[in-house]
Amino acid sequence: MTETKPRNERTDYGAIAGKIDYPKLEKKLEELREQEPPKNRPRASDVLAPVRDRLLDLQAKGWTYAQLAGELKSAGLAVPVGTLRAYLTKGKPGRKPKATRRA
Repeated sequence: MTETKPRNERTDYGAIAGKIDYPKLEKKLEELREQEPPKNRPRASDVLAPVRDRLLDLQAKGWTYAQLAGELKSAGLAVPVGTLRAYLTKGKPGRKPKATRRA
């Protein structure tokens, strides 16, 4: 179990700085600079990217997002309808806002 400090106790960065081996830290940071950053877990967009054009075509032909999400789920890819809608409409020109009445 980690030890927690009381809220009113301040961190002594001066003491911490005295304990840091800066040459070793610099070496480690330089090694990290030459590596690829770790990948985050795959997102829905990563999985849907190969079939995005097909999904957009089906949606344009009248398939609803709910129907497409259902078909994806039956194929083993459970994607919430809202996520699918957000992914497929990303980058599309939106509707123009309605004109407001002037007083």
